[in-house]
Amino acid sequence: MIAHTSVEAYHSLQEAGDLPPMEARVMRVFETASAGSSFSRQQIAQISGMPINCVCGRVNTLVANGLLEERGTRIDPQTHKPQKLVRMAKGD
Repeated sequence: MIAHTSVEAYHSLQEAGDLPPMEARVMRVFETASAGSSFSRQQIAQISGMPINCVCGRVNTLVANGLLEERGTRIDPQTHKPQKLVRMAKGD
């Protein structure tokens, strides 16, 4: 259960244009990459130095909020399983 005040604080950060620190850390991966670059969640974890379980939750939130978008898949070279790719959402 999330406290009502925590939800309000989170939304006020978004309205002010600020992101929570871990979400900002994920976004920096895209801000320092070439325009239009796509990464798997595993790649984001490797680049950012964050644990994969932290990355997945942050990416899902950023996708839900429209800052990132899922775009295509790739086959992981080690596991040979498909991975969804995400990139910065294109502004309309």
